[in-house]
Amino acid sequence: MQQSQLKKQLRTIYRRYHRPSFLALDPLVCVREYDKPRDQEVVGLMASVLAYGRVENILASVRHILRLTGGAPREYVAGTAFAAKKKDLAGFKHRFNDGLDIALLLESMKLELLEHETLRNAFTRHLNRADPTVREALAGFAGALRRRAAILLPRRRRSFEYLLPSPADGSACKRLNMFLRWMVRPADGIDLGAWTGVPVSKLVMPVDAHVARAARGLGLTRRNTVDWKMAEEITANLKKVEPDDPAKYDFSLCRYGMIAFRKGRLS
Repeated sequence: MQQSQLKKQLRTIYRRYHRPSFLALDPLVCVREYDKPRDQEVVGLMASVLAYGRVENILASVRHILRLTGGAPREYVAGTAFAAKKKDLAGFKHRFNDGLDIALLLESMKLELLEHETLRNAFTRHLNRADPTVREALAGFAGALRRRAAILLPRRRRSFEYLLPSPADGSACKRLNMFLRWMVRPADGIDLGAWTGVPVSKLVMPVDAHVARAARGLGLTRRNTVDWKMAEEITANLKKVEPDDPAKYDFSLCRYGMIAFRKGRLS
């Protein structure tokens, strides 16, 4: 596909699908219920890592956790003891993950907050100006949370590790890249602009099956495996159209991939 044709098609998809009316069945809707960046980043991380499976189940799981926080998610995460978190989350289940996984996540977040004050600070400490993308910072951020959890519970839990994949392992890291998109991209009715200090141009496209399907159809990738290399390839090709904001098309491409596929317009 020629560059001009690709740009035209991408912008058509963006205008059609990058709208708040498509937020109803997106975990971001839970994050947007909070106005303070310090709540948004905490809710954003818990909502993004659980964003797998049926969207109705994702929303139900996130809302279940949020009810426990009494409307003050950051205060709950930072001020509740690990034992109390485990008790509150007993019986919780979201596909591969149980209440202990979520308690470990929240307590690991608490320890990062106690040391760095915000998750933004915890992330940006791993960010180097010379890095072309957030790859190294994301690996550092996920690794720090994993190490916190390993101290809290030395016995390895693969289900917990599933919540925090790393580019170092080759994972596309769709959910964590999506979290960064929510936090870093400017507030536009979809994304939040809750973080400063992370260049939007360094974001990597969050790639799942829907985005991969749409990207192949548009000629943004030739790869078949949804992994970090595919995410980088799609991002690099989107930078030719939008050099300063390649992740801008994530929300719209995901909806396009889901809706067009259901209508039989994509193979």
